[in-house]
Amino acid sequence: MLNVVYLSCTAQSLRQVRLHIDSALPTALPDRVPATEAHPSAKPEQCKLESVIATEDLERRGSREPDYQAESLALLALTRELSRWPDEFFPKLVKHALALTRAESTGISLLNAEERRFVWPAVAGKLESYLGAGTPSDFGPCGTVLDRRKSLLFIHPERHFTYLAPIQPALEEVLLIPFYMEAQPVGTIWAVIHEKGVHFEAEDKRVLESLSTFASSAYRSLAISGALQPLLEMKFLSAE
Repeated sequence: MLNVVYLSCTAQSLRQVRLHIDSALPTALPDRVPATEAHPSAKPEQCKLESVIATEDLERRGSREPDYQAESLALLALTRELSRWPDEFFPKLVKHALALTRAESTGISLLNAEERRFVWPAVAGKLESYLGAGTPSDFGPCGTVLDRRKSLLFIHPERHFTYLAPIQPALEEVLLIPFYMEAQPVGTIWAVIHEKGVHFEAEDKRVLESLSTFASSAYRSLAISGALQPLLEMKFLSAE
């Protein structure tokens, strides 16, 4: 047992105390340090799923007034695009979603059931370099939304889905809306805020849910034409 010794604070006396303490310490520390602290490359600690879901916050936050004129113009343009060029519709849809919401990135996720993953065939904004990326169907924000069949807001989802941590810019808030084909959920339209202190509002959820009906129509058209499968098989090349 070490005795606590009070010495005058001179350089020589401090060195003597350190040598005395070092000689009394065990040669190895007990294994009580969490892995994330023991090594900087260790996996971060995983939070519970419910701790990263905050959909109810949307109703408690103040919300801007709807811009029905801008929304009507966008819906009219999307109607024309869908009837003329359904194969190129998803990239146009996410650009309109970016313009109509507070999002800094927007995208579409499509479920590839055979490969058990979601693929991102259209991405706009700061995450556009992640075109063709995606998430596992059984462990990710999109899978959670389809399982629950409702819109969800995530706050820092990488705290639970830890494989999302390397994505840059960071995911401050992620708002996801499911869309359907023949009553079955097949994908999501999603929006991301990267800037700290900026938040989604109830109006963003309303707009995205309106746009999700176009995602359903586009999905149906692509499935009928045979153009859906190449989108489901897209691969992520690089985020550089």
